[in-house]
Amino acid sequence: MTRKLWRNTILVVFLSFLAGIAGVWIGLKTLPVSQLSTVNLHEKIHHEFALNAEQKDALHELEEHYSLGQEKYTKALKDANFELAAAIKKYHSLSPEVILAEQKYLDVLGDFQTETLEHIFAMRAILSPEQAQVFDDLVLRSLHDIAQ
Repeated sequence: MTRKLWRNTILVVFLSFLAGIAGVWIGLKTLPVSQLSTVNLHEKIHHEFALNAEQKDALHELEEHYSLGQEKYTKALKDANFELAAAIKKYHSLSPEVILAEQKYLDVLGDFQTETLEHIFAMRAILSPEQAQVFDDLVLRSLHDIAQ
């Protein structure tokens, strides 16, 4: 192998490794925001809405269900992240194995996001029309805050 080809190969491997680490880091940094956003939504519903007993019970049930799902997805994301890191370490390139591990991580992240959205809509469904209007504004404001 010529010296230039060797140097270019090392550079590509190093940049691929850095890109993989950056992707994992970004994924891990975005997950807590989603969790905190949902927790803040729960807090605001409990403290800013005048919920009747039936709504409180329904909200409590939704929160318990979501909490179990959150634990499941957090574990699945950690497992997928470990697989991605192992593939990056083993292949040092954007190999089919690294791409597959990345896709698995993104699939779990997407499933978790879908469950979070379903949870948000389920919370909205227990509210009165007036409360739902305030809730919509709260959700939109939260999403705008996360995007900034």
